[in-house]
Amino acid sequence: MNICHTLAPPKSNEYNHRMYFTVFKQLAIMALIAVVGFSVTKIFKFGKTEQQFFSKILLYVVNPCVILNIFNVEYSSDRLKELSVAFLLSWVAHIALTVLAVIFCRSKKTELKPELKDLDYLDRIAVVFTNSGFIGIPLINGVFGQAGAFYLMGYLAVFNIYLWTFGYYMVTRKMQPLKIILNPNILAVLSGIIIFCIPGQLPDIIASPVKHISDTNAAVSMLLLGMLFATFKKPAGSFKEFVLRIAKTTFIRLVLSAVVMFFIAWAAMSLFGSMQNMRLISYVIFIAALCPVGMSVSSLAVVFNRDESYSSMLVAISSAMCILTLPLSVAIAERFF
Repeated sequence: MNICHTLAPPKSNEYNHRMYFTVFKQLAIMALIAVVGFSVTKIFKFGKTEQQFFSKILLYVVNPCVILNIFNVEYSSDRLKELSVAFLLSWVAHIALTVLAVIFCRSKKTELKPELKDLDYLDRIAVVFTNSGFIGIPLINGVFGQAGAFYLMGYLAVFNIYLWTFGYYMVTRKMQPLKIILNPNILAVLSGIIIFCIPGQLPDIIASPVKHISDTNAAVSMLLLGMLFATFKKPAGSFKEFVLRIAKTTFIRLVLSAVVMFFIAWAAMSLFGSMQNMRLISYVIFIAALCPVGMSVSSLAVVFNRDESYSSMLVAISSAMCILTLPLSVAIAERFF
């Protein structure tokens, strides 16, 4: 199926209406599944062992299948060219968000309280890594259709490569190239690109299991979030400082990031506006980068024994706030573009 080269974003009113509805619907689904996770954790007294299990299933099994499933589409030279542009623009976005995170996610008392460094590192990956899968995929597909969802592949590929390089380093403070190269998500990205470039698609006997596993992404993510809330631990320090830190990181993730992404999208459309579908590609990357904090942040926190309670609050609060900030950011961009 070829992508229509005349495709453009819908009219503002229709666009914003569909965006509000899609974001609200996804947040409602998130909340209901999280409630189930919260309930069963309380009933069966689930703890760290179950959280570790769900986190590893999500990071090392479900996410790679999501990547493979997305890349399992028909090849065309036009698609490859446009996907390359989306890939490049996604790198620019991730690097810009990293600079933003490093500058602003820094505690003044870190020298006096070294334990604050852990929270600084979580704040940084919370700013960089968004929920571009669970919220981004249905949102972009609902507003732009299949063409928009295709360009999101470039963002998700960069997301996973960056998550297991920069994100891995932020959480572990180590850089282990062999472990990164052999990570299932990195292998899935490389395999996905090969699958996309070869003629035809995966045989159904392989594609079907991959799709079924990838479809569990939302459920596993939100069940884990509910489990984390059920075992929530009060912060060791001042509750006021805890709230202010979450508010600051959420503001950076949803508002300051929007400003940065606005200029990136504007520059992309100004420099390469004559390229087919450049406006659509820019909008897709813009939206993907403005989603709330991704569940990958909480999963990494659980797997590598960081503050999972704090990370789960970042996911929840930023998700609730994005129903206001995401449509508003895109509406403002629409007036200028």
